[in-house]
Amino acid sequence: MGYDLHIHSTYSDGTLKPAELIQKAIDRGLTGIALTDHDTIAGVPEGLLAALTQNFILIPGIELTTDYGATEVHVLGYDFNIHSPGLQQKLELIIKSRNGRAKAMVKKLNKHRIPLAWDKVRAKTTSKFVGRSHIFRAMEEAGFVNREHRQATFEHFLGKNGLAYEPHQEIDTFEAIELIKVSGGIPVLAHPGRMDNNRLIPELVEAGLKGLEVYYPAHTPDLVTQYLRMADRYRLFVTGGTDYHGAYSTVKIGEYQIPEIPWSRESI
Repeated sequence: MGYDLHIHSTYSDGTLKPAELIQKAIDRGLTGIALTDHDTIAGVPEGLLAALTQNFILIPGIELTTDYGATEVHVLGYDFNIHSPGLQQKLELIIKSRNGRAKAMVKKLNKHRIPLAWDKVRAKTTSKFVGRSHIFRAMEEAGFVNREHRQATFEHFLGKNGLAYEPHQEIDTFEAIELIKVSGGIPVLAHPGRMDNNRLIPELVEAGLKGLEVYYPAHTPDLVTQYLRMADRYRLFVTGGTDYHGAYSTVKIGEYQIPEIPWSRESI
């Protein structure tokens, strides 16, 4: 019993469809999940329909990737109006920008003697979203990645300081928070331990942040304690989830969860 509020499907960079994720969650004994694909809500309608047929709870969600100065900040959004025209229009622009970024990285790889074709990258996804994971999977399929050095190869070419890396320009951090708020949702800071810049949190709260993802695979017990205190200090909702991507995850769905949804419709 509980909720895993950070899950990705084939509509971004996961390997399972929304209905498959719901079945896995049911098998694990969860009460509900949030579908939080990167920069898209395209899988939410399919997920809601599958959840309805299974008498299961699916919370509409998203994970927006932003850069705040030199810090990459991921903003989770929950329980928003998926039919909001402003949200849908902005997400279309974000996906176009995301794909332009991916094409630029492929061009950089080509310059560094990795002759990877764009159509091979596009073939790694069935959705409009193309990210670094799809580029890397195409590199693996083409034989450019040694299995023993997967992570090192990813960092060398596609990591933050990698040869082919391109910074995010899709949406500003404060704009992401505001977009979720005006769409009737709850903006939450994803995995603050990975962000490794707690000094930004008060600024994000001032901009309208409503929650903190405290329970997360990369968060040590000390970090959990630290973020629980920060959530209490700034009166933020406490959330948690696995950041589950299916076959590419080292954790099981629901391994990190919260016992109940911390907000109500009245609090939005």
